[in-house]
Amino acid sequence: MTGHPQELAEEVGDMLQKVEAGELILRLNPLVVAECCWVLASVYQASPSDISAALLKFTNGIGIETEEKDVVQQALRDYGEKKVDFIDAYIAAHAKANPPEDVVTWDKHFKRLHIRHGRPKDW
Repeated sequence: MTGHPQELAEEVGDMLQKVEAGELILRLNPLVVAECCWVLASVYQASPSDISAALLKFTNGIGIETEEKDVVQQALRDYGEKKVDFIDAYIAAHAKANPPEDVVTWDKHFKRLHIRHGRPKDW
């Protein structure tokens, strides 16, 4: 996505050509998506909206099988739009997809994700 480091980007480019040609299928785990968000934001200073757009496009790519695709894509949309960490967005999207949708957390960002949440003492 960044072209850096060049040697690794070239290796990935070669692999993605095989994916596009139907020679390979990539299975994308939600933890890999989280790691991509973290690296792109912290190392490359990419904005959450740019990261979200790029990874949404990637998860919809031919030859890409994204585990929990609907959950991951909702988390990416929330990450890009609601100023929350991808992991928080993923936890909320996963909870909504797997009721009951309650989240125990100390993090106040969950109110932006429109999900019932609270501290341990609140339960």
